[in-house]
This record gives sequence, C-alpha cells and structure tokens, in this order.
Amino acid sequence: MGRPRSSASAGTRQRLSEAALDLFHSRGYNGTSVQDIVSVAGAPKGTFYNHFASKEALALDSVARYSAAMRVELLDERHGGTPLERITAHLRHLAELSETTGDRGCLLGNFAAEVPAHSDALRAAVDERFTRWVSMLAEAIEQARAAGELSPGEPAETLAGYIISGFEGAVARAKAAGSPQPVRDFLAVTTARLLT
Repeated sequence: MGRPRSSASAGTRQRLSEAALDLFHSRGYNGTSVQDIVSVAGAPKGTFYNHFASKEALALDSVARYSAAMRVELLDERHGGTPLERITAHLRHLAELSETTGDRGCLLGNFAAEVPAHSDALRAAVDERFTRWVSMLAEAIEQARAAGELSPGEPAETLAGYIISGFEGAVARAKAAGSPQPVRDFLAVTTARLLT
C-alpha cells in the first residue's frame, strides 16, 4: 500500500494537471515542455516526477479531464428527458464549451492531428474517447428512433460518427477563423436537418 499523499502533495498534483491541460490545449503536445508545465503550476521541476511518470502520462490525464468536461453522459437515459432532448442538450453543451475555449479548438481533435506518430498510448486514449462518444450518441439516436422522435435512415453508428466528425471539423474551422460561428452553424444545421 502506498503512502498517503499530503494535502500539499495533492495540491501540487492538481496544479500540474490544471497547468498541463491549459498548456496542451493552447500550445499542443509538442509545443509544451515539462518545464513549461512546472513553471505555470509554480512547482519545482523535481516534483513533477513524483506525480507523473512522463509528459505523456500527464497528457493522458489531460485527455481524461477534458473528456469529462465534454459531458457525454448527458446522452445517457439516466439524465432524464427524451432521447432527442438529451442529444440536443449534449450538442448545445459542446457548442457552449467550444465558445468558452475560444480559438484553442477541441483537445481531442488537436491531439488526434498532432500526436499519433509519437505516442501509441496517447493515440489509443484519444481514439477510445472518440469511440465511446460515438457509441453513446449512437445509442441515444437508436432510442430516439424507437421513440418515434427521429426517422429511420443510415445506421445510428454511422450517423453518430458523421455528427462527431462534423463537430470536430466545425471546431477546427472556428479555431482557424477565430470565431465561434462555424460551430453555431454546425449546431443549427445538425438539429434542423439531421436530427429530425
């Protein structure tokens, strides 16, 4: 059994996690060094390795933290509402999240474009988050069809993947444009045309 962490140690780990998420999101994986992270966190460089085995391990932590903020659990029937209401609420949450992150884009999309050649573990973690997201959206689409809220059509998994790929593209365009309008347009068209 490991030694219990002191509150100071837990605070340092939290500061490292928060600094890393912010830096990875704004500068990317390759544009962020361990020194950058410890400087922003206000922690001595030597303490970094007391909390994380490597920069890659901290990036995996950032993927998990960012994914939690995406709130894919809103798609789950335990959150109440009709399936279509849950899908719409989730997409609106994503649009709001993208507006608060400004021109930084989506961390998952950023890492997907940047990291795969450098880190199998990080590539696999990002892919797993996308796969889970598609699966949960597909399940909600199937439930909406069973409830008569959506018309039958292409397989739910295909539609879910299309919607998520479209969202990621809209976020990338918003990042390039410095404007949230592409995400707003995506949400409007998706809810009016695809989710009817």
